[in-house]
Amino acid sequence: MKKALFLFLTLFVNYILLTLLVFLFSYFSLINGKTYDFFWVKNIQEKLYMRGLRNIWQYDNNCINFDKDLLYVPKDGECVFNNFEFKTTLNFKNGIRSNGDNPPLTDKNSIILLGDSIAMGWGVNDNQTFASHLQKLTNRRVYNMGISSYGTVRELKKLKNSNYYESSETILIQYHYNDLFENKYLNANYVYTLEEFERNFKSDTAKLDKTIFFLKMFKTSLRLSFADLFDKLNPSANYYYINFEEHIRLLEKLIYNNLDYLNKKIIVFFVKEPNMRISNFPISNENIEYILIELDKKDFFIIDEHPNEIGHIEIANKIQKNL
Repeated sequence: MKKALFLFLTLFVNYILLTLLVFLFSYFSLINGKTYDFFWVKNIQEKLYMRGLRNIWQYDNNCINFDKDLLYVPKDGECVFNNFEFKTTLNFKNGIRSNGDNPPLTDKNSIILLGDSIAMGWGVNDNQTFASHLQKLTNRRVYNMGISSYGTVRELKKLKNSNYYESSETILIQYHYNDLFENKYLNANYVYTLEEFERNFKSDTAKLDKTIFFLKMFKTSLRLSFADLFDKLNPSANYYYINFEEHIRLLEKLIYNNLDYLNKKIIVFFVKEPNMRISNFPISNENIEYILIELDKKDFFIIDEHPNEIGHIEIANKIQKNL
């Protein structure tokens, strides 16, 4: 009995020490801009990143302004936005992200792009977004109106309040499954207050207590090796299942109530990640064309959930085939 207890305690202490070593490697490599698709390490780095160390674009007051209709809008000019896997500079004018050094084009046959952080180009520079690549591929001006964390309600509201809606012939809508909440509950006529904006985006209460954060993440790391092993043995346990039935019902209601779908080409596309399993994805109809864009693991950052530069090229190529 004593031998068994001694063996158990020895294994337990060694596992604690091993976890500490893996955790410290994961943490210090992450803060030095190194991410790894390694067993256990990736899982720890993802948790560190998503639960406290990630910079979020819309929480940077150097990048956004208050807006009574949309809560926040991008500031005109240059905005530096960095995380561990990327260093980027975003340029906006009148709510439109620049497509980089693409040559100026006329507004004839222009394309409007709506969407959230994927459309905006989280993690890539102006000339690396799929909007920029699409403008080159089609030789048509692409107005990138994508804004991080917007749902379809605010995307359409922004478009209708802009000077670009009437002159556009094609409207691209990048849909994401997390748009569902806004599309279901947000009143399009809702007016935000400055107090509401400052409470959400200028509060000091969200400052990270690094000591507590460090200890919590170490505690989490103790079980992440087992979680990673379980995922390797049973990959389907890590799948994200999306039934599009309710998503599309709400989305189409918004489109039919807000857009001139009889005289404009409306294209809705969804970027599918490798671990997603989808049901009831809609078939294109006479008013709306639907595109499912499937990307590979290589098309995303290692720990960030967004497409990388390669992913943006893939998205542009797949959309271009449907234009």
